Amino acid sequence: MIPEEKIQSTALDLEDILIAEREFLMAGRVREAAELSGEKLAALEAFENIFGARTPIAVSAPTRQLILDVIQLSEENAILLNAVRNGVRSLIARFEGPAGDAFVGSYRQGGSQIAFSNATGQYLKRV
Repeated sequence: MIPEEKIQSTALDLEDILIAEREFLMAGRVREAAELSGEKLAALEAFENIFGARTPIAVSAPTRQLILDVIQLSEENAILLNAVRNGVRSLIARFEGPAGDAFVGSYRQGGSQIAFSNATGQYLKRV
């Protein structure tokens, strides 16, 4: 049987790393969050090793709540990381997109916008 103190200690170690990761992600400091990956992986492995044994584990309600908090924090960080990833993809797509997708803010006589690639300097003002 695994001592409850070991479970709590392992869960608290992982929680500390996840809290730091969340703070970095919320502040837009993705590099610092990524630098925690080795530390986080080691803490996750230790956490999983406790529950990897197929023996029943009886823990108190506070320990069970701590474990649930760690799981929730992990899920929230995954959502934040996914948002960062989507933002980076969007930014890359904007830089890679053709200039023809951009408009100069001027219009043809029929009211359609003039694409940047077709701009010649003789613009009509939309009335």
